[in-house]
Amino acid sequence: MGLWVVFAVLTGVAVLAVLMPLTRTRSGARTGQDSDIAVYKDQLREIDADLARGVVNASEAEAARTEVGRRLLAADRAGEITSTVRPVPRVLVAAVIVLVPLVSLAVYLAVGSPNLPGQPLSARMQAPPQEQDVEMLVARVEEHLAADPEDGRGWEVLAPVYMRVGRFEEAAQAWANAVRLLGPSADREASFGEALVAARDGVVSQDARAAFERALELDPGMPKARYFVAIAAEQDGDTQTATRLWRGLLADSPPDAPWRQAVEQRLAALAGPGVPESGPGPSAEDVAAARDMSADERTEMISGMVGRLAGRLAEDGDDLDGWLKLARAYVVLGDETKAREALASARENFPDDEAAASQIDEAARMLGLGRS
Repeated sequence: MGLWVVFAVLTGVAVLAVLMPLTRTRSGARTGQDSDIAVYKDQLREIDADLARGVVNASEAEAARTEVGRRLLAADRAGEITSTVRPVPRVLVAAVIVLVPLVSLAVYLAVGSPNLPGQPLSARMQAPPQEQDVEMLVARVEEHLAADPEDGRGWEVLAPVYMRVGRFEEAAQAWANAVRLLGPSADREASFGEALVAARDGVVSQDARAAFERALELDPGMPKARYFVAIAAEQDGDTQTATRLWRGLLADSPPDAPWRQAVEQRLAALAGPGVPESGPGPSAEDVAAARDMSADERTEMISGMVGRLAGRLAEDGDDLDGWLKLARAYVVLGDETKAREALASARENFPDDEAAASQIDEAARMLGLGRS
């Protein structure tokens, strides 16, 4: 009902805006002409009075009467022209008053949504953030939370919107409130940690790492938490752990996972130019997947792939990439002794090649083996 009252008031204002200029223009024009005629008539009476007193002679009075009379006739003629434009007829006024509201209503019914039900704040809060106006959502939810700061659901709705608009500190606080009020969950803890990382320009702080570890306690396979824990290890200089975590995440990720490319880039950066990610022999994914098999299956798989690669390299040791791949496979399997032996064999096969020696040193450093 309140909306229709507003419509009625606005329609009335529109009607007045149409009628007022019309009526004001005509009354002003007629009044101006009547004033000029009255002045000229006063001037004729003054000329007669001056002639009677002898101020002017008959010829001067006649000339003055002629001039004033000419002006009087001109003014009267202009008044007649103006008077032909008659005031706005009452029928036209009535038509404006009736037609403006009717046309407005018809247009609204044609293009508007008069039957659309109202949507309360709670319904707008539950809609996905991408379907809402960001500024409207933030303002309304902030207003709601100012009145009810213990609404955990409200904080959970607001937190991802803060992330979307780059308000990372506020997003972290909102996720902290959601965890406090709604209880911990893997998604809430990981999202809290992600907001802390974003607020510190990509640095995984101790608080953020603790949040990701809590998320993994609730859901050990959660990709987001695993991703950031690996970044934390990399930032701490523990490249061996970071490499192991990256490869484990790749092994558990479907081929179309959106984070695969980012993980592969991280692995490539850790491996350096001397540790290729493709080529003959077991891939990083193959070796990592072997850890999830039964003991017999793992033994058979590793014996087949790693054994074939090691046998080929024993016959032809000129494949530097193959030696580096073999060392990496042993590191992933946790056998550092054989990984060092593989790198030592690589040095023996490239004794005078400085470029190869540099690649072997870099691979040993990235794999956490020191100089082998």
